[in-house]
Amino acid sequence: MSKRALLWLITYLTGVAFTFHEPFWGVATYLVDYYVHPPLQWWGDELPDLRWSLLPASALMISYFLHGRTLWDKNILRHPQTTWLLLFLGLAAVLTPFALDETRSLHYLSIIGKYTLLYLIFVGSIRTHRHFRYFVALMMLGSIFWGYEALDATRSAGRLEGVGGPDADSDNALSAHLLPMLPLLAVAVWKGNRWEKVLAILAAPFVLNTIILANSRGATVGILIGAMAALVLSQWRMRVRLVPLMMVGALLFWALTDTTFLERQSTLLDKDPKGASDRIELWKGGLALIDDYPLGVGGGGYDKLSPIYVPKAVKEADGQERTVHNTYLWVATDWGIQGLVAMFGLIGATIVSLHRIRRRTADQLIMLQSFALEVGFFAFLGAAFFVNRTYSEMLYWIPALTAVLANVQSRAWDQEQVPVGATAASGPQSPVMLGGHVGNAAARMREGGSGFPLAGNM
Repeated sequence: MSKRALLWLITYLTGVAFTFHEPFWGVATYLVDYYVHPPLQWWGDELPDLRWSLLPASALMISYFLHGRTLWDKNILRHPQTTWLLLFLGLAAVLTPFALDETRSLHYLSIIGKYTLLYLIFVGSIRTHRHFRYFVALMMLGSIFWGYEALDATRSAGRLEGVGGPDADSDNALSAHLLPMLPLLAVAVWKGNRWEKVLAILAAPFVLNTIILANSRGATVGILIGAMAALVLSQWRMRVRLVPLMMVGALLFWALTDTTFLERQSTLLDKDPKGASDRIELWKGGLALIDDYPLGVGGGGYDKLSPIYVPKAVKEADGQERTVHNTYLWVATDWGIQGLVAMFGLIGATIVSLHRIRRRTADQLIMLQSFALEVGFFAFLGAAFFVNRTYSEMLYWIPALTAVLANVQSRAWDQEQVPVGATAASGPQSPVMLGGHVGNAAARMREGGSGFPLAGNM
């Protein structure tokens, strides 16, 4: 057995063992498998052919319940995005028995069910701000690994191959997954501790270089949308610091680009039907399908009906089924208008929650982390307009991390209140009672102020 396979196996089994002591270890081990998935590695053949994510997920569930926790915890269910996600799953389950291809629809329904359970267990297991920061740090480490692997990976037709995770092993999916990392890395460099700064500085060039090597035009659009969101959502004081940071990132990005990347991005508005405009035909087919079946045709229905709705595209693909290359149209064609409404509800509730966190917190780091999650989410959603990301983990990770951060902020707020035993004669809470700067900020928020001048009510 190679050293890499042995090291991975030791890390994996150690994580599973520690999961029974603390459920968060199960989350961490799940991420280890996600970012370094043995079947996708050259040394993976040296290990048994197993569903490697199943063991840490099972250990996590057992430990979770042994620690007296429940999936119906108010700290999970109180978030609107939880309701919308459960509704989306329920609508998909109701439609599947009537699907065009029930077997295929069951496959996609099982994926939604898996991600729903993952969302619930993540929110229930990532219970502290430290756990949240560990989760982001593991994402950084995973991004560094992918970036390192990308250095020696092959490129076919100018696009990266053989790098990524179980749901992000293609160029478009890989780059879409990495987009939310960019603002999180910036926050870690700006306000993280020493180790977070080191990790972020190491990860930044790897993330940018991997996105460039992936050469996804959707990712380029996502970056632009994310940058615009950052400028729109921030107040002018934050923009003063944000613009130089974005300029440094742009310069680093430009320094890493190559001729292949520039040539492919120049075809973004190409009129060649085999270029980017080919998606327009696929989208028209999706709209026609929605017009015929507004309640949806079940999971994978668009792909199966593509010979009818986009015959030209299928013919040019040598008879292979085509997909719609748009997350929102894919949801609407497969799961109907009602499914699309539920998905938009999940997205909208997440964004509103991130706004609410910034309005209510006096902690600058939590404020910046919520800002980074929102900017990264917009970048991901922008890229998702050009690729299929309905069944991607990041679409469910960000709402889960948002719920976690909201729980952290709520607990911090509760701890700032009058200590138990304080009398009414004590009067209203004073900045001194609340403690220093945080107390002053919390007092200002109760009076309708902005809590923190840097980002305020973005």
